[in-house]
Amino acid sequence: MIRLKFFTLFLLVILLSDFSIAQIKSGKPFEIDFTREAIIFVAGSAASVTAFAILEKVKPLTIDEIIFLNPQNVNSFDRDAIGPYHEDVMGDILLFSSYFLPATFLLHGEAKNDFLDLALIYSEVLLIQASINGMVKGSVLRTRPFVYDSQTSLEEKQTIDARISFFSGHTSMTAAISFFTARVFSAYVEDDAAKILIWSGAVILPAVTAFSRVNNHWHFPTDVMVGYAVGAAIGYFIPELHKSKTNGISSLSIYPSINLNKPTLSLLLKF
Repeated sequence: MIRLKFFTLFLLVILLSDFSIAQIKSGKPFEIDFTREAIIFVAGSAASVTAFAILEKVKPLTIDEIIFLNPQNVNSFDRDAIGPYHEDVMGDILLFSSYFLPATFLLHGEAKNDFLDLALIYSEVLLIQASINGMVKGSVLRTRPFVYDSQTSLEEKQTIDARISFFSGHTSMTAAISFFTARVFSAYVEDDAAKILIWSGAVILPAVTAFSRVNNHWHFPTDVMVGYAVGAAIGYFIPELHKSKTNGISSLSIYPSINLNKPTLSLLLKF
């Protein structure tokens, strides 16, 4: 009889061995907190108004200021970006198409269910990124590379946009959206190969945007480098700030208790 009990116990352990390593994902990866969201939106709105006020005060370069611009005053690392004015069609396409990247959440079952929460977090990313970029641009007033070029028309050089090169808004916004999308998807996708593809795309898209902005003489290399770093940080850490404290991988263990008179099974759920 004792042997039969041991055999039964052993058989149950073998049959249930798969369950002992099973993993259960509990809760949402990201959570919304009214107080936190209110603080972010108030701060972001204040920064946005500040950025608008600063940019409103920016005046175009005068003819005399343009005449006395000297390419030799630009650091050697950035100097090669100086060249004639070109419309940056590629940079515009990459930026505006990136705005729709988070719509891909609708293609994933679990992310689709949390879409409204994710849309709120996404709006915070856009607000914070645009506000910081606007304040820095209006405060630094760095002249764009094409303004130093003799082939560029005076009309293009005397625009307000010609004075706000630092840091790259196209690059930073594309990086913010790309890294936000990748960070969110990483919380829902478990396949490592898929995560590698997602993050590879997130890294490459703003990098191509940055190359286009420099190649068309709209920005210096340091403009896009700083823009990339700032945008990536915002895109990653805003959703990280919303990471659910209750979400995680829970392990379900099923094991027998050793009692020769009354063999039993016990369940242990760990968070």
